[in-house]
Amino acid sequence: MAPNFDACGELYKNASSLTPNPYIQFAYNGSIRGVLREGDRPALITFEGCLALCGQGFQPYKWIEASSTITTWVLPVIGGLLLQAPFESNRFWKTFFALVRWMGSPMSSLSYILWNIKVTGKCALMVDMAVPYDHVPEDQDSEFSQMRDAFYILAVMNQYEIKSRMPEIAAEKLLRVALFSNSLKLTSDEDNVQNLPRLRKVLAHDLRRGRRRGTVPVFLAILWFILSLAISIESAFGDLGVNATAHNLGLGLMLSWIPVFIIGSIIDRNPMSSDDTCLRLNKLLDRVRLALLDTNLRDTYTRDTGRTSDDFQWTRDLNDHAYFSESFFSEFAGQGRCRWHYGVAHPILAGIEKAYVADYGRDWMRDSETARNTMVVGPEELTGLRWFDWREIWQILSAIAIVVGTITGAMVISYWTPTVGLGCRSGGYLIFIIISFASLFIEMLVWWLTPTRSGEVSGWLQKAAIGDPLVRFGSRLERQLSRSQSYSWQTSLGEKIQNWMSDWEVLQFRSKLEILVLKPLDIFNTSWLIYIVLAQTFGWYRTCSCMTSTWAAGGGYLDFESIVSYKAHGISLYWGSGTALSLICLTAGLLFIIAEWCAQSHLSTMDYEAASRGLLRTRWWKYHTVWLRRLPNVIIDSAVVGQKHIHHCGSNTNPSPSSPTQRRMGIAGTSSDPIHCYAAVRAVEAWRWEQITHEDARMPEDDYDDELEGFLRGQSGVCGER
Repeated sequence: MAPNFDACGELYKNASSLTPNPYIQFAYNGSIRGVLREGDRPALITFEGCLALCGQGFQPYKWIEASSTITTWVLPVIGGLLLQAPFESNRFWKTFFALVRWMGSPMSSLSYILWNIKVTGKCALMVDMAVPYDHVPEDQDSEFSQMRDAFYILAVMNQYEIKSRMPEIAAEKLLRVALFSNSLKLTSDEDNVQNLPRLRKVLAHDLRRGRRRGTVPVFLAILWFILSLAISIESAFGDLGVNATAHNLGLGLMLSWIPVFIIGSIIDRNPMSSDDTCLRLNKLLDRVRLALLDTNLRDTYTRDTGRTSDDFQWTRDLNDHAYFSESFFSEFAGQGRCRWHYGVAHPILAGIEKAYVADYGRDWMRDSETARNTMVVGPEELTGLRWFDWREIWQILSAIAIVVGTITGAMVISYWTPTVGLGCRSGGYLIFIIISFASLFIEMLVWWLTPTRSGEVSGWLQKAAIGDPLVRFGSRLERQLSRSQSYSWQTSLGEKIQNWMSDWEVLQFRSKLEILVLKPLDIFNTSWLIYIVLAQTFGWYRTCSCMTSTWAAGGGYLDFESIVSYKAHGISLYWGSGTALSLICLTAGLLFIIAEWCAQSHLSTMDYEAASRGLLRTRWWKYHTVWLRRLPNVIIDSAVVGQKHIHHCGSNTNPSPSSPTQRRMGIAGTSSDPIHCYAAVRAVEAWRWEQITHEDARMPEDDYDDELEGFLRGQSGVCGER
C-alpha cells in the first residue's frame, strides 16, 4: 500500500501533544539547517519513524498534479524544443545517437556548437571588414560579393569532417586555392564552368538555398519554454512552500540549458541534405585538384601569379586518390554530432589574419589582387589543419557555465526546500552534472593525448590496448564456433564475429574509446535525465528515503510543516537565489547566440540586397554597443598595464625598433625611461579606444593585433623585452 504523508503527518503532529507521546521513539532530536530554526523547532520524525509510521514505497501525485507537470514542462520540452533539434531525415540510428549525445553530454555538445558559432562569426567579420565601414558594394559580381561567397563556403566546410591521416599542408593549400584564387583556370566539366569565381558563386547560391530553414518555429518553441518557466515561477512563489510547485520549478530550471542548445543550432545550422552538400563541396575541391595536376593549367597559373614551380611542389600529394579524389570531406559533423571535430576554417582564418588582415585592418580588400595572392599563399609557416586550438577553452568554459549554472539553480531550490540536505532530487541533478563533466573531461583528455589527425597515440597509452580483451574473447569464441562440421547458425555467427574483429582492429584509438566508454556514458546519462523527469512528474521521489534527504550529512528527518511556516521562515530567499542563478545563465546564453545570429546572418542570406541591408544594420548595432563588448578587455589591459608593465619598464637594456603598431601611433622605439614608458602605455590605450570608436573594430572582435597583444603582455614593444 502506498504511503499517505498528509495523513501520516497529521497523526504524528497530533500525537506529539499527547502525554505520553506514543511515537516518542520516532522523534528526531538532532541538529537542523535551513529555514527551520532550533528556537521554534517543529515536530520532526526520523527516517526509521517515517518508514514505520508512514510506510514504504512512494506516494504518486494525483493526476491533476502530474498533468500540470506534463503540460508545463514535458510537452514544451519534447513537443516544442526537442522536435526543433537539427535532426537528419531518414537516418534513424544517426538521429538516435545524436540525440543521446546532445542530452547525455550537453557540456561537450554545446562546446562544439559555440566553437562553430565563433568560427562562423569570424568568417562574417572578415567579410564585413573587407570594405569601408559606411559602404557595401551594390554589384553582385564585386570583389566583396565574391569574398562573401568564399567565406560562406568555408563556414559550411567547417561543419564537415575530413579524412584522417590526410596530408595537412597540402590539404590547407588546396582549400586556399579553391576558396580565394581567381587566376586558376579549371578543366572542362559537364557544367561547362571553367571559371573558378563563377563556380564558387554557383556553389554558394546552392548552399544558401539548401540551408535548413525554420528559424521562426525555433523562436516560438523557445518562447513557449520561457512562458512555461514564467508560469512555473509565479506558481512556486504564489503557493510558497508547496513542495510540488517548487520542485516543478526546479525541473524547469534544470532543463534550461536545452533552449540555449536549440537556438545555437540556428547558426550552426545543418543543410537539408548533408550528403548532397558534401558532394558539392568535394566536387569543387576535386575540380581545383585536377586543374593543379594539369601541367599546362598549373604552368599558366604559376606565370599569372608570379610564382615559381617550386612553390607548387606540394601538388604532388594531390595524386593520392585515397584522400583527395572526390572525398576530401567525409561526413557531416555540425552541432556537436562528432567528437573531436575541430573543422578546417579556423587555421585558414588565423593564417589570413596573421599574413594580411592584421596589418591592413578595415577595407583590407582595397588592393584585391595583393589580398587574394596573400590569402592563397598564407603565412610563411603553415601549420596545417590543426585539430585543436587552446582558444577553444573559452567555448568549453562557457558551455560548462551554462549547463552547470542552470542545473545548480535547480539544485539550490531542491536542496534548501525542507527537508534541507542532499536528497534524491538535488542528488540526481548532481549526478547528471558529474557524468556530463566526466564525459567532457575524458573527451578533452583524449584530444590532448592524441593531437594528430589520425587519432592514434604512442608510448604508454598504446599499451592500454583498449578493446583487446574483447578481441581475445571474440577470437576464442570464433574458433569454437568454426569447429562445426556443417554450415549452421554457429558457422554464420562465427563469420560475423570474425568480420567484427577485423573491423575492430582497424579502428582508431579514439573510436574504440568512444564505443566502449563515451557512448555508454551518454546513454546512461540520457536515461538518468529521463528518469529525473518521470520521477518528478509522477511522484517517484515521494518516499521516506527521498523526503528525509539521506544522501549526505544534515538530513535524516522529515517535517510536516505547512505553507505558512515556510513563508514565515523566509524560504523565498533560497528559491529566489536558485531561480536568479539559472535565469542569468539562460538569459546570457540566449542573448549571446541571438546577437551572433544577427551579426552573422548576412553571410547566409540568399538575397544580396537584403544581406547588404542586414550588414549595415549590424555595423550600426556594433558601433553603438562596442563599449559593452570591449569593456572587459579594457579593464584587463588597464590592470595589466598598471600593475605589471610599468613595474618592468626600467629593466630594459636592449632597445628594439618601433613596431608597425607603434609607428602608426607615432610612438618611438624602446626606452628604459619609466616616464617615457608610461606615456607610451597611455598612448596605446588612447590609440586602441580611437580605433574601436571610429572603425568599430580594426581587428576581429575576439583577437588583438599580435604586436599590440605582445606589447600589452610585456613581451615586446615600447617597454622592451623583460
